[in-house]
Amino acid sequence: MNYVKLRYTGNSYFYDGGSSIEMDTLGIFLTDNEGCLGSSFKEWILNPTTECVGGNTVFLEKEGDYVFLEDEYSEEKVPTKLKIHQKELVKILGFWRDKVCKTMPQYVMIKHENDQYTIETSETPFG
Repeated sequence: MNYVKLRYTGNSYFYDGGSSIEMDTLGIFLTDNEGCLGSSFKEWILNPTTECVGGNTVFLEKEGDYVFLEDEYSEEKVPTKLKIHQKELVKILGFWRDKVCKTMPQYVMIKHENDQYTIETSETPFG
């Protein structure tokens, strides 16, 4: 299982550790690009006429049914990209809005297992 942990610090969420560079990129995308204010990247994903978009820290590119997320500030020579099905990313964004932004839990963990993503929330740190 892959995961990324996020922590609420009183006014926004911050990356709090992950199991892989790909999951780190997803966490950074949610905290630094999607956030809990304003518009969502969901509209961009569902728009068939746009292929790429840059956020604050993560660059997104569509290819077929997939979206590739890349940390724009990666120190890797060839940055690692997260490949995620568009439907899964839309699902994550919905969970993010409903489970995280509406309730503002102290801790968030996003898990990836068997090509499925889930979000868990807690008021105490995950083990």
